[in-house]
Amino acid sequence: MSNLAHRNIPIAIIGGGIHGCAIATRILRDMPSAAKHFVILDRNPVPLLAWRRKTERQGMAFLRSPAVHHIGGDSLGLVDYARTQNRTAELAPPYSQPSTDLFLDFCLHEIETPQLEQQFHQFDVGELRWDKGSGKFPFRIISLKNEGFRAACVILAVGTDDCAYVPPDLNLFKRRFPVFLPHSSEFGLHQVMKTAVPSKIVIVGGGLTAATLAKNLTDLGVEVVLIARKPLKIQQFDFEPIWLGPKALAEFANELDWEERRMMVQKARGEGSVTPEIAEALTKSSLDGKLHLQEGAKIRHIDGESCLQVKTTESTFNHVDLVVLATGYRFDLHRYRFLSNLIEKHKIPTLHGLPKLDKALQLLPVQDLFGSGVIAQLEIGPAAGNIAGVSLAYERMRDKVLTLIPKL
Repeated sequence: MSNLAHRNIPIAIIGGGIHGCAIATRILRDMPSAAKHFVILDRNPVPLLAWRRKTERQGMAFLRSPAVHHIGGDSLGLVDYARTQNRTAELAPPYSQPSTDLFLDFCLHEIETPQLEQQFHQFDVGELRWDKGSGKFPFRIISLKNEGFRAACVILAVGTDDCAYVPPDLNLFKRRFPVFLPHSSEFGLHQVMKTAVPSKIVIVGGGLTAATLAKNLTDLGVEVVLIARKPLKIQQFDFEPIWLGPKALAEFANELDWEERRMMVQKARGEGSVTPEIAEALTKSSLDGKLHLQEGAKIRHIDGESCLQVKTTESTFNHVDLVVLATGYRFDLHRYRFLSNLIEKHKIPTLHGLPKLDKALQLLPVQDLFGSGVIAQLEIGPAAGNIAGVSLAYERMRDKVLTLIPKL
């Protein structure tokens, strides 16, 4: 941290995941001279580590997004990389979805350059302050180790990792059996692979994470019960591709009621969905007797000690080793402690934990504080948190962010 302490830095990107790294590559593409004028801050020691761990925990073999969506500036960059590396077999039909290994290797190829490597810093942000009118560097960024520096502009590219969601009716069981009811963010396939005897695991959830875990666990010989509150929704992508097009985005922007925008996002994304490939694998596992699929069911009661008994609205399952809550995430800006004082002091308006941003994705009244990812959902729409959303976000903030560099 000594190379950051007490410095004045034009642009600070908080978050070294997909969105943070993608914004950094785009800044360099548009202004190569900016290499020494920005930093990427992340609690992890290397970029994309949280994303890598998440895909490994689930056993995700391929991305859901097509190959045209990635962290590079050229939409065909990943496809070209696959060709030069003789890895086109890792682009799955029908939309050339890249394998997770290919995607990660391409990302590292894009960011492992001297310009970007030198700007990445392991820095766990403890507090973010903004002193309006204090000069060209009004932001004060302080680490949990109480070391800090100043910045002219801050881009929040935080993910949803700190916002794991547990449905209210399962909270009691989660508190009672904290070890036996991990959220999917606390559970990984490696935990099962270390055991000698196949387990019985209940998975709660109807989205791709729940379905992928169920598929991969049955492949490992685990008896799986998948409980979904609604019938599984099968579709290729998280949302309809029209939400990346000008017509749908214009209609979203023309809606002035923030609550209506939120409802539009919820309707477009639903409560999770499963790709056709994973759905087919689940059907096969069900026919083979490896998977017990209960759609439209809920957990009524959980009891036990070393082994659990799980009662659903449909049946009872005994000798259950784990109940994995693949119940998703609910983004809430207030969950990020380093932002709490800033939000309260400057009265940043939020709706159900989402900030109301301006067209350039600023969290007004704090000027030159931008948001990308789910944080920009009320302005960008359903695609905000996806890989495709980073391009939409960068185009919104681009002009304001880049003009900060020549002024300094």
